[in-house]
Amino acid sequence: MTKIDFVQSGGFMGRTIILSLDLDDMPPHQAQTFNLLLDQADFFRLEVDPAKPPVPDSFTYTITVTTDERSHTIHVSDTTAPEQLRPLLLALSARARIR
Repeated sequence: MTKIDFVQSGGFMGRTIILSLDLDDMPPHQAQTFNLLLDQADFFRLEVDPAKPPVPDSFTYTITVTTDERSHTIHVSDTTAPEQLRPLLLALSARARIR
């Protein structure tokens, strides 16, 4: 079991987008893509809350990934997100917009 909870908030409009994904309920190729992005981001080793403050009007993100073995939550913004996390942020943001 792998679940991803994603919240995007802030930006110029201050809009909040919430997405919950259960990878077990997705088509295998889509679940595989998200698992690959999690692995590439080394998600479970990312800092919970980077020290840099966000820039005004930037988006902030909260991502929680829960598996059978563990759960990890991070809080980042457009300016604090590590480079290896950006592909996952883009994929989750795109998925949230089509729901």
